[in-house]
Amino acid sequence: MPARTSVAQRFEMFDHTVAGMEEHLFKARASAEMMTALRWGLDELDRAYAETPARVLSTVACRSGCASCCHVPVDVQAHEVFFAADHIQVHFSPAALTAVIARLARHRARIAAFAEGERPRSRQPCALLRAGACSIYEGRPETCRSHHSSDAALCAANEADASVNVTKAYVPALRARMFAVMMGIDEAMEACGYDERCYDFGSALHEALTNSRCLTRWLRRSPAFPDNCLAGG
Repeated sequence: MPARTSVAQRFEMFDHTVAGMEEHLFKARASAEMMTALRWGLDELDRAYAETPARVLSTVACRSGCASCCHVPVDVQAHEVFFAADHIQVHFSPAALTAVIARLARHRARIAAFAEGERPRSRQPCALLRAGACSIYEGRPETCRSHHSSDAALCAANEADASVNVTKAYVPALRARMFAVMMGIDEAMEACGYDERCYDFGSALHEALTNSRCLTRWLRRSPAFPDNCLAGG
């Protein structure tokens, strides 16, 4: 049987992440320092995966080229958007940046046209998906880092039909570890007064890449993005 992460271990991981994130956030006075703080948190999330027992990781079906999960809506908080935006601005060429902004604009328009309840069921490739791979893999959101499946076929079925229940393919022992750290990051951000609203990733990322005032508002502990970027039902 796969090893389980005990409740005590999950609380220890959560508490460690909250304390470490808060320590880094208290030192952050500018956007570059904030990106360093966020990098620490996401490194902890990656470490939680890397240190998962091998017999648990052996049940994970996710592989390079498998992109079914890159076709579902992604809910994020503002810090995840700014980390992704920083990654894009650092690593993308001017032409690539222009192209991704155009794809994000189309995504945003499509999301804005959805009726109530339509977004969660939508299935479209992420604007950052290129040739079957994430083009910002090192800058991807927490949800993307924390999602793992034991059944790629079930994920593909869910991509084709949103009513297919993919949750039974989750890996509980791994998911518990990842969520303990992910919740620790978010808890620290909220405790330090940063925007805790839930945004649609593509819509908010478009705003972040086209409106530099968003980052200034966020660093001042104000809501980062307009309401039309929120992850509605």
